[in-house]
Amino acid sequence: MSPQQAPKQRAGLGRGLDALLSRPASNLGRPASQTLAIDRIVQAGSQPRTVFAPEALAELAQSIRDKGVLQPLLVRPRGESFEIVAGERRWRAATLAGLTELPVIIRDLSDREALEIAIVENLQREDLGPLEEARAYQSLLDHGLNQEAVAQAVGKGRSTVSNALRLLQLSPVALKALEAGEISAGHARAVLALPDADRAWALDQIVGRKLSVREAEALKREARTSAPIKVNPPRAYRALELNLSRLVGTKVRIQGEDRGKIELNFGSREELDRLVALLAAQDGQAE
Repeated sequence: MSPQQAPKQRAGLGRGLDALLSRPASNLGRPASQTLAIDRIVQAGSQPRTVFAPEALAELAQSIRDKGVLQPLLVRPRGESFEIVAGERRWRAATLAGLTELPVIIRDLSDREALEIAIVENLQREDLGPLEEARAYQSLLDHGLNQEAVAQAVGKGRSTVSNALRLLQLSPVALKALEAGEISAGHARAVLALPDADRAWALDQIVGRKLSVREAEALKREARTSAPIKVNPPRAYRALELNLSRLVGTKVRIQGEDRGKIELNFGSREELDRLVALLAAQDGQAE
């Protein structure tokens, strides 16, 4: 990607960062950037990213020791403290590195604006896992946006947002597997495509057999085309069928219990004539 292409691509990721960060801070009389004591900076309750790999944090901490924090955090006032809107990973790594203050940009932001910016920043860095992304979109829905507005806010297609939100319909076991990396979002969507009764079975197949996404999607077809094994129920007159078969010399089947019918099998016209003659003789004896 050329340097000229990058700004155009990033501009498509919602209105959050470009619009909100470009607003002047003159209403508070604060400079665009300043430093804050690290102990005055607090985590956000609505941070969409919940997984921070220890190894990656340690690497970033070492980079911060060597070069410092190159990009300010975005924070908003919260009483005597300042809540992180964007940059929690840098804050964590700076804490590991032993820094006592950090460069920040301070903005007065609503809860919804702060959440939009946090989501966009993480999506730009591809830091969010599929569940984190889905839960972040759900948080925006909880703030009163519809799916179309969420898609516009984060610069994604509505179908992308809808597909991400669908992951929240997974069972607790499947959600845990997705969060742990045992299955991917593609696997999860294959599970969700199945009827409810087949989803636990499909998850066991995917995890136990280490299926690819394509193989997981094939489970859908297999589950729909597999016919159940038919088991004939026990018949009430099995013993009588055997006795009649010995009497007339052919297979006899009785269907029903209190009401029903008797079937006599024949394999040729001659055998049919024999059975008719036999029944006629029995009828004559009854008279």
